[in-house]
Amino acid sequence: MVKNISSLQSLKILLVEDSKTDAILIEKALLHTGPNNYAVTRMKNLDSALRAISETAFDVALLDLSLPDTSGFNGLLSIQNMAPSLPVIILTAQMDENLALGAVQNGAQDYLFKDKIDGHAIKRSMQYAIQRKEFEGALIMQANYDTVTGLANRLLFENRLDMAIARNKRTDAEVGIFFLDLDRFKQVNDTLGHAAGDRLLREVAERLKQSVRPYDTTARFGGDEFALIIEGVEQAVHFETIAGKIMHAIARPFIVGDKEVEIGVSIGIATCLAGNQLDRQVLMHQADQAMYGAKSKPGSAYVFYGELNDEDTRPRLDQEAH
Repeated sequence: MVKNISSLQSLKILLVEDSKTDAILIEKALLHTGPNNYAVTRMKNLDSALRAISETAFDVALLDLSLPDTSGFNGLLSIQNMAPSLPVIILTAQMDENLALGAVQNGAQDYLFKDKIDGHAIKRSMQYAIQRKEFEGALIMQANYDTVTGLANRLLFENRLDMAIARNKRTDAEVGIFFLDLDRFKQVNDTLGHAAGDRLLREVAERLKQSVRPYDTTARFGGDEFALIIEGVEQAVHFETIAGKIMHAIARPFIVGDKEVEIGVSIGIATCLAGNQLDRQVLMHQADQAMYGAKSKPGSAYVFYGELNDEDTRPRLDQEAH
């Protein structure tokens, strides 16, 4: 929960900046904004910043786009995934309006060019970021996040997938999407009730998030269907590793109320190589078909779309009728 603008004089600010020189300049600029009681916590990389966010309720984050352990907008996505209500202001040394606009399009509330930073600019930016986040907060959560698990919903997933595909065209890495369907979830719902089913879904969501990197997107489409976007993977074997981690995580028994519950998971994987012209609809269709291929196998399983044969790729209704 962010603070109202009237309490700007007592903000907890997270500064994520690896350059000591830039950090000193920013902190000095904050001192020149007047008799404000800013509490600035500086972290030098994304990993330490995420740990700080998990322990402290910050009011605003100032995030350098260039960090030693992340690149591009991955840092922004990681913070959004961990703290959707935290306003983020991007710091960049590049006088690139397109880059700054891209930051806002990816969810930042504002941006600042480092060589133009002064106390007034930072204060104005924080005021704007907090005001914008407060205004957008409820609507964004309702429109983009699943109400049961807090994960991204289908709309946000599709938006992030479009951006991932666009970024992928400029790299040598792959984008992979995973469609996941829980096995035996309906039995839990029917036997223990919908409240127990919701508790199980929330625990599944936590295990999925722990199985991937902070900047990977984890989504719930509804019912017992989940989806992931995995970026920056150079070899397909890494997708297999992630699928194995997920199956291992889901295989551990769940405690729902006073009951121990065991479920399985079927995973369909579709990948997009750099330079491929695949679009979102094609990739999602491929992952969906691969997931149904995985469901045809006994127990938990994962299947790559490229491994399916003609029998596996028949339309879903034909499969079910058969």
